[in-house]
Amino acid sequence: MARTTCASHLVGQDMKLTTGPGGVETLAEEAVVAACALADAADPSQWSAGAVEDVAAALEVLAGALAQLDPECAEILSVVPAAAAAIVERAEQAAAGASESAGGRATTATSAALRQALATHGLSRARVHQLGAALVTVTLDAPEAQALAVLLHRGDALPRQTQPEDEDGWGAGPAKTAAAALADAVRAHGTGAYARVLASGQVSAGLTPAAAQAVVTTLTGRPGAAPRGKRHGLGPGFSGVAAR
Repeated sequence: MARTTCASHLVGQDMKLTTGPGGVETLAEEAVVAACALADAADPSQWSAGAVEDVAAALEVLAGALAQLDPECAEILSVVPAAAAAIVERAEQAAAGASESAGGRATTATSAALRQALATHGLSRARVHQLGAALVTVTLDAPEAQALAVLLHRGDALPRQTQPEDEDGWGAGPAKTAAAALADAVRAHGTGAYARVLASGQVSAGLTPAAAQAVVTTLTGRPGAAPRGKRHGLGPGFSGVAAR
């Protein structure tokens, strides 16, 4: 089957970059040319786990660079670290003979189990979304995000208190503080996990399927919330999880 190569597509677009050697535009052009050469050379049968890991790392680095443009770009690109980690994990599983269809079923079951585990702890308004086989997201209001952070802190350590302002969002308001606390908590459950404040003011956490399953295991091991009409949020004085 004939295909249009990435390189020929670029030529057709008459891509012109004019800055001197070493400038951002020149480096960006070199990056896209290298990416196109890789895309033209590779097919599904040629990928190794190491090659997948290298490309996933490149995606994360490039996403990090673009995220510096503005907060909205950072929010749009916030799924990349978890997605890249999930791709690497998937490649490693494939190399070990794991079944793709079984992995898809497992991810669906994990997202359902996560939804149930959150509801057991009174976080029934949390929205759990499965974004393909690579990423599971949980979106919560700030008080619930902070409550989840407390539930996920390590059992062998006390929840830590606020850090200096402007350090990873600590002390920058309820939503950012909750996101910082939740990010702290979910990172302990898997590589590439994150938590960020959305434009809506809610907090979104991104997890690989393996990290989501680890969160389910932790929540399942905690006593469930006592039945009551309304769950009360945490007091304003607390804003942290396990110390490292």
